[in-house]
Amino acid sequence: MACAFGLSVLCLAASPARAYVREVSKSNVTLTVFWSNPCITMHFYDGAPPPVLTADDFFAAATRAAALWSFPSLACSDIRLSVVREPMLAADVGYDGKNVIVFRQDTWCRHPPPQDADPPDAACYPSSALAVTTLFNNVNTGELLDADTEFNAVDYTWGDLVAQPTLATNTTADFQYALTHELGHVIGLDHPCYTALPEVPLLKDNTGATELNCYPATNLPPSVANAIMYPSVSLTSDQTKQRALTPDDSQGDCDIYPHAHDTCPVANGGCSVGAKAQARPGQPWRSLLVALAGILGALLVVPRVRKRRT
Repeated sequence: MACAFGLSVLCLAASPARAYVREVSKSNVTLTVFWSNPCITMHFYDGAPPPVLTADDFFAAATRAAALWSFPSLACSDIRLSVVREPMLAADVGYDGKNVIVFRQDTWCRHPPPQDADPPDAACYPSSALAVTTLFNNVNTGELLDADTEFNAVDYTWGDLVAQPTLATNTTADFQYALTHELGHVIGLDHPCYTALPEVPLLKDNTGATELNCYPATNLPPSVANAIMYPSVSLTSDQTKQRALTPDDSQGDCDIYPHAHDTCPVANGGCSVGAKAQARPGQPWRSLLVALAGILGALLVVPRVRKRRT
């Protein structure tokens, strides 16, 4: 089975647009990606969580984020995102049939670095990036086979800005919000707009309209600027307003995975994400959710590069 390797990395006003943009295969931008089995398990490595939350706090936030995209919380969706705990510090990113969520606390770099990374620090991410999600897909069908999410605990602290707002600093990001965004990438949703002119033709949303420029956000319709899949956030704003899915976010989930099962379907002996498939990673693409803390109360937002070759 031939597979492509891609990176996707890290909002609320009602709108009749119901528009969203789907992730595409790196090898074929006309091929959208998807999970063939809507039952997706994320393995959360919380053995040594960063400040300021406990492992239990982080796990509870991860469970809430997964539920937002999942049936029955989202009744029109067939997705079942579940989170299980792993007691170790972290895990490598790679095609191994195990979807992981990890904190990077020593260096903000991919582990292990890609074999073709030259120089080696080419595998490191921008310090402005809050989180990165790595996707593997079948290059012929678009079927997703593996998804790994890394959080930047080198340049940022991670908190619960609802339960513990007094612990926030100008480098504290809301973990539940950021993971909700990244899980949108996990199920195959892209940003609803572009942050830098890509090397490939601009994508189109589900209505057939060409995606818009993300910046300045004031030029965007609220349905785009307020979406959970919008590609940047200011740490000086109220991030907790952005925890909920917008109608556009929900519509993307339900259109790709319309509700068809009241219980998680069983395939190949259980919920599978292609653990037995053989991967042939290609050149990675990356899009990173980024934010920069405000200085002296200023509202500063750094755009995330949606797709960039490494």
